[in-house]
Amino acid sequence: MSKKANSEFQGEDAPHVSSPARRANGIVSAAIVVFFCLHGILGCIALLSGFTSPFAVAVWFGVALIGVHVIMSVVTSYQQLTDTVRPPSRQKRRHLLWKWLTGGLLLVCAGMHATASWVLGPHASQTTITGALLTAAVAVVLATHLCFGSKSLLKDLGLDRRYRTVFRIVIVVLAAIFAIVALVRAFMLL
Repeated sequence: MSKKANSEFQGEDAPHVSSPARRANGIVSAAIVVFFCLHGILGCIALLSGFTSPFAVAVWFGVALIGVHVIMSVVTSYQQLTDTVRPPSRQKRRHLLWKWLTGGLLLVCAGMHATASWVLGPHASQTTITGALLTAAVAVVLATHLCFGSKSLLKDLGLDRRYRTVFRIVIVVLAAIFAIVALVRAFMLL
């Protein structure tokens, strides 16, 4: 094999071989992205119109997916950090740390969002400033977490990483819409 041909399989251009755990986590992550987008769209409709979705129980499906994602992320992170064939570079370890930090912050924000619904009532996002601000926080932190994880997600799903920018733009625009609707609702409550 020529030096040039061999160099095609080095570094960033190396073909990505996902482990079964990474592939499965990618599928679960994609389902969570769809869930959050649908939840955000229905939430915006509820905030703007007062309509309450009869699918509120579906939130527990999303919670279960998040639990699976966290467990699978622990497994895949361990695999990555202990890989002796392709040990992670300093940059990859730092990137993994950012994914865990944003994921942890997202878990805290989503937990507070859910707690507000239990404590303040199921329509807390519609009727309290705290609920609306927590909704906006979840949208912003979710977009941040997805921007950090977009390359990995696309690779694990077998999609070209050139779609990363488009994916990030769509996620940021949706998050901005969700956050703006929540903040408008919060200011309407003042």
